[in-house]
Amino acid sequence: MTKLDEILSALDAPNHALVEMMPANLNHKMVQKARLGKKPVPKHTQDLITQALNMLLRQVAADGDGTAKQYKRVELFGE
Repeated sequence: MTKLDEILSALDAPNHALVEMMPANLNHKMVQKARLGKKPVPKHTQDLITQALNMLLRQVAADGDGTAKQYKRVELFGE
């Protein structure tokens, strides 16, 4: 289980939730590959997924308690 998968599972959010945040640049296939973690994910895709995840976390925090951890690419995907 990857860090991305852990976060999305904790939020009970599907891959589509990330795609909705950046529909022009991100697709379901990119998110699924990153979530599975079987193959290396290009840095550009990592950056897009990190941005979308942080946007999703801010949106969830705005609906809830108002605080959300913002992740960096290295925290999600490693070096």
